[in-house]
Amino acid sequence: MNVFFRAGELLPNFRIQIIYSTLLSVLCFSMFSLSAQTPRQDSGADGSVKINPAMLGFRMPEEFWSHEFTVYENNRFSKQTLAKYRGKPLILDFWATWCTSCVRNFPKLDHFKKTYGDSVNFLLVNSFDRDKAKIAAVFTDEKFKNYRTNTPTIVCDDYLKELFPHQAVPIYIWIDDYGYLAATSTADFVNDNQIKVLLDRMKGGKK
Repeated sequence: MNVFFRAGELLPNFRIQIIYSTLLSVLCFSMFSLSAQTPRQDSGADGSVKINPAMLGFRMPEEFWSHEFTVYENNRFSKQTLAKYRGKPLILDFWATWCTSCVRNFPKLDHFKKTYGDSVNFLLVNSFDRDKAKIAAVFTDEKFKNYRTNTPTIVCDDYLKELFPHQAVPIYIWIDDYGYLAATSTADFVNDNQIKVLLDRMKGGKK
């Protein structure tokens, strides 16, 4: 069963998305109006900006692409935005250093990147750990050599955890080439079949 489909030709003013939850073992259908495309940001009592959770079928807010994150890539930390990922499908893989199943799935991302090239992007996100040395060790220490990946990771994140609330990892966020939240899933649905479905529904692809 495919997680994604676009029904724009049948219902021009609406977007239908499917989200599959292994934990609940149910398939939920949601229909959203394209006129309401972004989650709101409200000011809290202390004046700080509150990030409202992204909703299935809604477009990512502009801040998602312009927010500056700390990224670990090529054995160093740097400040980056997500602007370079815009316009292509992006899959966010939320993980933590204490999550062994998360780390074991890392090589799978390299397989997908090798298979699909620049057609789809992958990015790890760590919203739980604050020790940068501990995070870097997962990518450099000998004991993790069988699970190393070339996929960059956002570290010490707060913004994305608010935008995509979760308590358990791994969790995967699927954003299509239009910038819409297409689905959330567990690791079971991150496979070649589902990625092909996502790519088939790209701009100019099969409908």
